[in-house]
Amino acid sequence: MKIAIDKKVIAAVVATTFVLTAVFINGSADGTTPGSEADPVVTQSYVELKSEQTKYYIDNLITKSSQEIADLKTQLEQKNQEILKLQETVNELSAGGGSEGFQVVLLNKDKTLLTGAGAELIVRSGKVTAVKGTNGGLANVTSAKDLNTGEAVVLNHLLISSRDDGRGIKAGIDSYLLIRGTYTIK
Repeated sequence: MKIAIDKKVIAAVVATTFVLTAVFINGSADGTTPGSEADPVVTQSYVELKSEQTKYYIDNLITKSSQEIADLKTQLEQKNQEILKLQETVNELSAGGGSEGFQVVLLNKDKTLLTGAGAELIVRSGKVTAVKGTNGGLANVTSAKDLNTGEAVVLNHLLISSRDDGRGIKAGIDSYLLIRGTYTIK
């Protein structure tokens, strides 16, 4: 039995084979593997893998940022405590150096007040003369000079005693003073 094949059928089979071959050659000619990163059509497993990697990266950033925020909060709290301590120190200094402020003292006639090192005094009323110590006299910081024994002390001038060496003041009449620091009345 001889099968007669028509020329049209042969031409159609050859043309179809040629088209299918061209399609297969073009499909793999760019060198991409289906499901790879270069293939624009990706598999679900590839998308899930990339999604998990991205989630892991973002979770790590959040954890790191949370730790940094906690560290910054701790530092901020420490700085706030330092600020409070400094404010207390400023308040103490404003109120008289953290110790007693000036005291009002009545120095009776012919009495001598000897100052301790660092004492400050202001004569508010009366007549007072300076008493020089072994290493110098009181510093009148208002008029910028040192006072020697017998010099009159001007009212309302700030006097400072740099040493505890017998320097001070003597009252000619009853006199009121403001004094801060240590002193002795004789």
